[in-house]
Amino acid sequence: MNSSPIVERPSGHIRLVFALAIAGLLGVFAVYTALIGDTTPLVGVAEAAAGKHRGEVVRLAGKVVSHSGDAGTPAGLRIVLADNATGQTTVLVYHGSVPDAFRDGRRVVVDGTEKASGFEAKTDTLVTKCPSKYQPPTSTGTVTGS
Repeated sequence: MNSSPIVERPSGHIRLVFALAIAGLLGVFAVYTALIGDTTPLVGVAEAAAGKHRGEVVRLAGKVVSHSGDAGTPAGLRIVLADNATGQTTVLVYHGSVPDAFRDGRRVVVDGTEKASGFEAKTDTLVTKCPSKYQPPTSTGTVTGS
């Protein structure tokens, strides 16, 4: 006869409860990051100029009226942006990479902070919106504009 004590293994219910708790936490995290994780507000030029978000990091959206300079130099690329709705303009200085599609007349979004001295753009955050996505298709199914 073997006199060693019998060791009982934990039931499968404990492991199941633990696994479900972990899965629930991961699910809550995924929903949180999807809905609330990126809370950077998207503002237009007129809203930024009104000072509602002064000192906060925002995404500034507008249409490029003109630009001069070079984003790779210390002086930076000077961009005049117009509000999409009101036409009000602001000037910002941008440093970093410039998308190939960037040019006057294009709609852009850039991250930065509105300060009393003007909009301070973050490096490497300039994004152009593809205009063909916002043009209605012609009767032949092709997109107009460029």
